[in-house]
Amino acid sequence: MAGEQVSQLKRKVMLAGAKPFWEEQLKRLFVKESWEFFTAAADVEPIREMLRIYNIPVIIYVWPAERQATERLDALQRLADILALGYEYGIESVYFVSTAAAVKSEDAARAADGMGMVAEEAVLAWSKWALIPVTIIRLPEVYGPDSGPGDGLVARTLYASLKNIALPRMDDETSPRDFLYSADAVYGIYRAVARQCQGKILNLGTGKGLAAGDFASWMKNVTELPSIDEGTARFQSFPYVQPVLETRTAQQELGWRLKYGRLEGLKQTWDYIQAKVEADNLAAHSQAKRVKWRQWRDRLIPYVENALGAALMTGIAYLQHGTTINPQTQLDVNFVYIGTMGLLYGKRHSFIAMAASTLIFVGAALARGGELVSLIYVPENILHVTAYLFTAALTGYFADARRFEREAVAWQKQQADERQAFMRGLYEDNLAVKDKLYRQIVNSDDSIGRLYRIIKRLDSVEPENIFNQAAAVTAEILNVEHIAIYVVGTDGHYLRQKIRMGDLASRQPRSLRVADYAYLQDLLQEQTIFVNRELVKDTPDLAAPIVHQGTVIAVLAIYGMSFEQWSLYEQNLLSITTRLISASMARAYRYEQEVQEKRFVAGTRILQADEFRKIIRELQERRKLQGDLPVAVLKVDMAGMDYEKLDARLGRMIRNEDFVGVGNDGVYILLPEADGNVTAMVQARLANADVRTHVCEAVG
Repeated sequence: MAGEQVSQLKRKVMLAGAKPFWEEQLKRLFVKESWEFFTAAADVEPIREMLRIYNIPVIIYVWPAERQATERLDALQRLADILALGYEYGIESVYFVSTAAAVKSEDAARAADGMGMVAEEAVLAWSKWALIPVTIIRLPEVYGPDSGPGDGLVARTLYASLKNIALPRMDDETSPRDFLYSADAVYGIYRAVARQCQGKILNLGTGKGLAAGDFASWMKNVTELPSIDEGTARFQSFPYVQPVLETRTAQQELGWRLKYGRLEGLKQTWDYIQAKVEADNLAAHSQAKRVKWRQWRDRLIPYVENALGAALMTGIAYLQHGTTINPQTQLDVNFVYIGTMGLLYGKRHSFIAMAASTLIFVGAALARGGELVSLIYVPENILHVTAYLFTAALTGYFADARRFEREAVAWQKQQADERQAFMRGLYEDNLAVKDKLYRQIVNSDDSIGRLYRIIKRLDSVEPENIFNQAAAVTAEILNVEHIAIYVVGTDGHYLRQKIRMGDLASRQPRSLRVADYAYLQDLLQEQTIFVNRELVKDTPDLAAPIVHQGTVIAVLAIYGMSFEQWSLYEQNLLSITTRLISASMARAYRYEQEVQEKRFVAGTRILQADEFRKIIRELQERRKLQGDLPVAVLKVDMAGMDYEKLDARLGRMIRNEDFVGVGNDGVYILLPEADGNVTAMVQARLANADVRTHVCEAVG
């Protein structure tokens, strides 16, 4: 009874996801601390039963460290299944063990493990929806005992060095990569779970990375193998660099500290790998000897049995006073010997037995006083030997027939397997054709799937990006080439061209005065689609308003439409598209208002450095989209000014389409659609406001 009470007091945790080499170490630590430790099965149903029966409150999900695409897709699906089961059975917390490669370093275009980054975002999004706290624990490469040849760079290098095979080659020999001993990693995970650290992002690691050269020296200090730093015996390259993450948060939240130094941990890992390789070699050598001996045994056993049978028959003939025929049964025991060999091993051994029986028969006759010549001329002796031959042939035939039958069955099975493989190939080809036809249907011009995939690009919170995507989306949905988007000015009297696509759009004026165009007056007032039915010159074929909070903020104009596109269907598509653009723009404006303080320097309209870089990227994308986009870059002389003074002096000196932001080495002004004359005019206007600038090639 007391044992049951103690068992009920035990806390419970389940490990799911990938199977790391340090799983047993983690299990031993939890069990030592009086936890009940469960390991998730491969299938979903056993996991469901485990959660239902044992009421497990904590799940540790391990993301696979290696970056195989198929494994990552399976891991995402398995992660979704585990989270769904956890929500269904009321788990209390999730600890997602990720990899440092899921973090994008400052000098990288993207994270080394993009799928890992997606998995982290998915887990955090699920946490907000399910209201279940999730803690992300990021690990660098983990090394230590129990590791196999594929468990990270350290294990691969040590195994390769020990087996005297080619070593991995690093792409970047200067940037760092962190390594953490498995005991420290396991202890950090345990501390996070035991202390119920929830809703945090914890980075475990040494905080100090090793460049490729330092890594080689680290290996060589322990292994003392000359092949560690040989440059001639290297094979396929791999991305060595991974972000080295700060561990301050983990140390403060968990009281976690490194227990093992790099050299100590590597020595223990090296000792384990040496012992394991030696044991594997002994086992492989022993297995090879067993296989070789088994082959010799299988070959020798029939001959040994045949020899023993011949010796037995000789003994029986001796005991029967020089005859092989039993006096009571009148049966020649050699027939049993020949038949047994024939039925067991086929014609070869039956004929060997027949020859041995003939020698025994002749020898027995000679022992009784007969002569060899006289034996040949006795018909009974000739018939007796002939009976031996017939028995050997008959029994050997039956044995060989059975063997041929087994081989025929095996051949038929092989043929059936080949036919099945062929039919499966046909099935998969048909399935591929079906999928291709399905994709053609789904990707047809008016399919919901195609429209969804196109419009999904509007899912952004950056107004500049939405303008870029609006033109591309409209061009793809309506199958048109010439599009211009005009932004309505603050006073509502002028429209300025924001983006353009195609030659016809490039020929349009960069700004429009509303009073000069009747269609613009009607469009801004009625907020409906304009159709150029009268074919008025210098007027778009179709134009639609982009509306925000009941006010037209931009106009989307289409030029050069073919005759077939002048239909109500195209107008409806344009109407739906502009509504979606308006919805995306409204979401972006709301987001911009909410993050106003983060986007701009406090109290000014000067963009922060990160936001300013986003604007630069969007302008680069716009240049790719429309082919030409002159952008003037002015660097501001900040001598005697701070950000507030600069913002006050700029006032109305620049357009709404211009951007002011903080670069790496100062404040810059970006002037889209500005040639040399416009740039000089703006500089003169700014100089009048006591803002000195000079033209730069790019933002520094």
